[in-house]
Amino acid sequence: MKLGRSIRALAVLGALCTLGTGCGDDSGGSARPGPNETQAIMREILDGMQRTLPASMDAARFRDPSERAAISAALSHLAGNAEVLRAHTEEDDAQMQFLARSIARDAGEVERVYAEERYDRAAYLLRRITENCVVCHSRLPSREDSRLTKGFVQQSVFDELDLAQRASLQIATRRFDEALVTLEELIASPEHPALMLGPLTDYLVVCIRVKGDYDRPLPTLRRFAERGDLWARLREDVEAWIAFLPGLRERAQADPGLPTARALLAEGRQMVDFPEDRDSLAHFVVASAILQGAINAGRMGDEQTAEAYYLLGLTEARIGRNHWVTAAPFLLETSIRLAPGADFAAEAYALLEQETYLSYEGSDFEEIPSEEREHLAELRGLIDGA
Repeated sequence: MKLGRSIRALAVLGALCTLGTGCGDDSGGSARPGPNETQAIMREILDGMQRTLPASMDAARFRDPSERAAISAALSHLAGNAEVLRAHTEEDDAQMQFLARSIARDAGEVERVYAEERYDRAAYLLRRITENCVVCHSRLPSREDSRLTKGFVQQSVFDELDLAQRASLQIATRRFDEALVTLEELIASPEHPALMLGPLTDYLVVCIRVKGDYDRPLPTLRRFAERGDLWARLREDVEAWIAFLPGLRERAQADPGLPTARALLAEGRQMVDFPEDRDSLAHFVVASAILQGAINAGRMGDEQTAEAYYLLGLTEARIGRNHWVTAAPFLLETSIRLAPGADFAAEAYALLEQETYLSYEGSDFEEIPSEEREHLAELRGLIDGA
């Protein structure tokens, strides 16, 4: 079930769980550490997740009356600290304010549905946090796995998960090296190739955007391309990634700036003959790495930064995991707010509107909530008034 804004707000929670405790490069990269107070709040949020996420993975435990008080208290702890965070970040940067407001508005959803004894939905929402953590934690380079989140989930929990779930949880807890091993095992497994499309994307994102390693994926991709059960177009796509990666690395290293990312995305879009084509995936992943690095460096003017957010939003809409767990809406909104009069603002709005509507497909809502319509109208007004 796709849960629209409520699950996207929970995505924020996943992002915030470790934002103050190592999100980005643990080894002294460009991520800016937050104030001590913010880190303390984050640790409280992380503590709430640590007490509830493992329980949600065990249906009997999650429903057990003897566990109910402890789980309810942990969920209340989680929601309360989200509100503290909202108040604490009122003077912080725009992205942090956006994330904190979303937490304050929606983090109580899990607490509420659990209190209503809607255990399946509550467990579902909590487990989806891992996907949202993936969105956050695979954004920036990381030379080594996080020491701070080690032990967040016991090894026995990992061992009980299937390979796809295990890889997601390893990425969510910043155990990138382990995640790559798991993804390689999954890609080499006899699972139907249609089930490999998401893992293959995750694998390239972690190898290239997180680890900066263009060589590691090549042997795995070659072995996958040799499978006898691939349909012809998928084999061609994978072979294209193999062929493009060396040249893409050279271009990214020679000029890791907005013009290179813009050119890679233009080339990637021209390669797409059909909506399901994936031969441009390597171009999009490399472009996303360049764009995220440029944004994080903070050396561009407002309109260049807005364009970088717009292009990154296009990229995430293309390679993101799905419509209801994606950073694309925030990226596109940010591009509009930074430069509502730019040529790309109207296209950013059109894609944002599409992503918003698609995020509610199959949800509990019969139509797009009024607050979403008002939000879109506000952004449309910024563009029209620019």
